[in-house]
Amino acid sequence: MYPVVLLVVSVVLLLVLISKLHLHAFLSLLLVSLLLGVASGLSLVDVANLVAAGFGGTMQNIGIVIVCGVIMGEVLEQTGAAQKIANSILRLVGIKRAPLATAITGGVVSIPTFCDSGFVILNPVIKELSRVGKIPYMVLVSALMAGLLTTHSLVPPTPGPIAAAGILGADVGKVMLYGLIISIPVIVGTALFSNSKFIRSRYPEFAEEDATSQQESAAYKATVKHAPSTFMSYMPIVVPIILIVVRSFVTLYGDPKAALSIFLTFIGTPYIALLIGTFISFLLPKKLTGEVTDTWVSTAIQKSAEIVLITGIAGCFGKILQATGVGPILADAMVKTGMPSVVLPFLISAIVLIAQGSATVALTTTAAIILPMLGGLGISPELAVIAIAGGSFCGVFPQGSYFWCVSKLAGYDIKKGYIAVTLTSFVMGGIAFVSILLMSLVVA
Repeated sequence: MYPVVLLVVSVVLLLVLISKLHLHAFLSLLLVSLLLGVASGLSLVDVANLVAAGFGGTMQNIGIVIVCGVIMGEVLEQTGAAQKIANSILRLVGIKRAPLATAITGGVVSIPTFCDSGFVILNPVIKELSRVGKIPYMVLVSALMAGLLTTHSLVPPTPGPIAAAGILGADVGKVMLYGLIISIPVIVGTALFSNSKFIRSRYPEFAEEDATSQQESAAYKATVKHAPSTFMSYMPIVVPIILIVVRSFVTLYGDPKAALSIFLTFIGTPYIALLIGTFISFLLPKKLTGEVTDTWVSTAIQKSAEIVLITGIAGCFGKILQATGVGPILADAMVKTGMPSVVLPFLISAIVLIAQGSATVALTTTAAIILPMLGGLGISPELAVIAIAGGSFCGVFPQGSYFWCVSKLAGYDIKKGYIAVTLTSFVMGGIAFVSILLMSLVVA
C-alpha cells in the first residue's frame, strides 16, 4: 500500500501548495513530482530523467496543438468572427428559445476561445436579450456560463481536453466526437434548469440599462457589422474538426498504404489540422497585416504559454506515478468494487477542481493521476478523457477565476454568483456524469 499512500500524500500536498500557499501550478507540479520520485525509492538520476521524459513526451503530443488553437481563437475574437457566430445562432434559434440559444451559442463560441473571453464577448448580447425579450437576466447568465464551460472542458481544440488527450495518448478525433455527444445533453439540460421556475421566481430582474450597457451593446453591433461573413467565421473551427474526425475514421477503416489514406492521415494529424485552421483564420481580417500575423499571434502565444507549461509538467507527474507502480494497484481495487470505471476519473477531476478552481489544471492533473492505472481500468483513453472533462466543471467555486469573471461582469454579489455559477456547475456535472455512464455502456 506504500505507493497508494504516496499518491494520496502527493495529491494532498499538490492541492495545499496551489490553493492554500498559492504556489503556481507549474512549480507545484514540478516540486511534487520530484518529491514523489525520491520518496518512492527511485534514484536521483532516474527521477531527473523521468521528469525530463514526461515533459518532453507531453510537449511532443500537444504543444503545437494548444498554441495553434489559441492563435485561431485570438483571431476569431479580434476580427469579430466569434460575435458573428453568436449572432447567427441567436437568429437561428430565436428569442422565444433564448435560454437554449444562449447556451448553444456559448457552446459553439467556446470551442476555439477561452470561456472567460467568451463571456466577455457575449455578455452585452444577453443583456440586450434580457431587456428586449423580457427574460430574467439570471436565466441567460447561467445558460451562457454553462454553455461556454461545457465545450471549454469537453471539446478540443480548447487546451484542457487537448492536454488530457496528449497525456493519456487518446485519439483527438474520438475525443472531439465523444465530447460533442456529451455536450448536447449537458447544454440542453442546463438550459432547461436555467429557465426553470426555481431560477425565474427567485431572480426575475431584467438586465439594467445604463450608459455602460448602451456602449457595450453599440460596440457589439458595430463589431458584428464589420465582421467576416458567417460562413467564413465558422470555417477555422469546422475545417480542423472535420479533418481530425476524418483521420480517426481513416485510421480505423482505411487502407494504410493507399495514397489518399496517407494524405488524409497527415492533414488530420491534430497539429497539422489546427495549423490549417490557423491559416484559414488569417483570411478573416479585411487586410492581412503585420498586426494580424505578428501582434495577434504574439498575444496568443503569451496566453497559451502558461497552459502549455502546466500541461507539460503534469506529464512529468504522470511519468513519476507510472514508475511508482501505483496504477495497477488502484485499478485492481477499483475493479473489485464493481463500480463503473469512469467513476474514478470523474470524481478525482471534480475534487481537484473544487480544491483549486481551474478546469484546465483539473484536466491535466487528473490525466496524470489516471495514466498509470488506465490499462487496469478497462476503458479507452478517449473515454477516460471525457470522464475527466465531465468532472472538471462539476463544482466551480470562488477559488476559480471563471466564478469571478461571470459574477463581476454580471454585477452579482457572491450569493448570486453561487447560484449562477456554482449551483449551475453542479447541475452540469450531474448531467455529464449520467451521460458518460450511459456512453460507457456503448463505448469501451
